Amino acid sequence: MGNKQARQRLKAQEFHFIAKNSAFLNREVVSDYYNEIIEKYRDGKMDAEDFKKIFRLAFPERPEEKLSALTEKIRNVEKTDGSIPMHSIAMLIYLFSDASTEDNLGQMFNLFDEDGNGNINIDELLNMMAFFIEIGMDTGKVDMAKTMAEVFSKGDKNKDEKLSKSEFIQGMTQHPVTANILKIKTIDALLETF
Repeated sequence: MGNKQARQRLKAQEFHFIAKNSAFLNREVVSDYYNEIIEKYRDGKMDAEDFKKIFRLAFPERPEEKLSALTEKIRNVEKTDGSIPMHSIAMLIYLFSDASTEDNLGQMFNLFDEDGNGNINIDELLNMMAFFIEIGMDTGKVDMAKTMAEVFSKGDKNKDEKLSKSEFIQGMTQHPVTANILKIKTIDALLETF
């Protein structure tokens, strides 16, 4: 979904953010693991064991049985081939990190600003929506397509058909569905949304 190369381009500042707001030791460790995963999974999808390995490094305190349940949910074998898109691990790190909601959203924005122009258009926002669908959040409780359209509408105050980072943050924090998702900081809470 979307521009795989754009999602694979993490920058040094993102490595620093991840190291600072998770259990990774430093940005060099984050960078080393990132490079290893990018080299191993050139198609942008990883297997469940590597997903768990990276997640454990970032959040070692999470119970193994909960991580296994989350991994199975993200694999979403009912709708996919069972491999895990690499942007999923980044999104979960940003979702579960110790940073502020606004800082986490800024990182998510960077991940999905596929052309790096400082704006997210509706297609890029739909790629983010696909992440939520991929992890199973579109199972009848929430219509993610409608939710993301409303997020876009709330954020795009000047009606220029794109969201700046501040507009994106505003739209995501002001919509009740996404605001609740952004409060999730545990695997249990995330699994309860499905």
